[in-house]
Amino acid sequence: MHFSGLHAFTRFIVYSNLFIGGCATALAAETFYLLQLPPSLNWYLLLLFCCTIFVYSLHYYVKAKKDKQDSRLDWCRQHPYLLLYTIIGSALLVAGGVLFHFDAIFLINGRLNVHNLTWFIVIPLLALAYSHPLFPGHTKSLRHIGWLKMISLSFIWSFTTTLLPVWMLATRDTPPLYPMLVVFLHRFFFIASLSVLFNINDYEEDKADGVRTIAVAWGPESTLQKGKWLSLVLGMLTTAWLLYTFQLISPLFLLATGIPLLLLFGAWHYFRKSEEEAFFVLRYDGLMIVKALLLIFALLIQHK
Repeated sequence: MHFSGLHAFTRFIVYSNLFIGGCATALAAETFYLLQLPPSLNWYLLLLFCCTIFVYSLHYYVKAKKDKQDSRLDWCRQHPYLLLYTIIGSALLVAGGVLFHFDAIFLINGRLNVHNLTWFIVIPLLALAYSHPLFPGHTKSLRHIGWLKMISLSFIWSFTTTLLPVWMLATRDTPPLYPMLVVFLHRFFFIASLSVLFNINDYEEDKADGVRTIAVAWGPESTLQKGKWLSLVLGMLTTAWLLYTFQLISPLFLLATGIPLLLLFGAWHYFRKSEEEAFFVLRYDGLMIVKALLLIFALLIQHK
């Protein structure tokens, strides 16, 4: 009974998309601490949390209506109203948050901030285009274009958790571009590595749909063998670059950034396809939270 309750709770946290919203918020919080962004920008964290829940809930709400079968879609079909209420609730929270912080987001010196307005249009469209064919003349979403599936997802996640909150400041207090790009690239390759693991888990579905991901092109086993070393090398290079750029050369930070690298390599090396998506998401996407919390704790300890 205890295990059954834990199983049901895990499914709820993951399939309601609260967990993935927490992952996005954790990564953005890591950026806030690393780049020392002002507390006045904390509204962005709540907005990102709600936006992530909305986008993912809408994706699975639409997907659940199609003729596909897996543990997550079965859960969505069993709880259609819960998913629908989540979509409506998160949309209302996003709208309310934007209205409440309207001046901070869209005004600068009393004038309309066209820069921020543009990002608020472009980024949500890109996020929705990942799952839904929004562009004129195209019948496929970005996730159904093999070479774009991993790239577009990694870009959206990395951009919204690194560059976008900084550019929302629109003041002279924004950090220099170079360290921001270092954080972006470090985040991009980390998310890309996780994305390929999910592509491997989705191999059968993508192959049946004609989506030529890396896993479909190379085959699952070859992707795992090549990918784990490529992921490790890129991770080590970008991590070393990050530590050098921010002058975080100490055993504390080597540990805080090295543990996620080892865990990610272990995720590749001991990869197992899972029929129960809730535990797969918890195990692999959970690395985002681990990565963020370790670096945040290290930064807090350093500043004491």
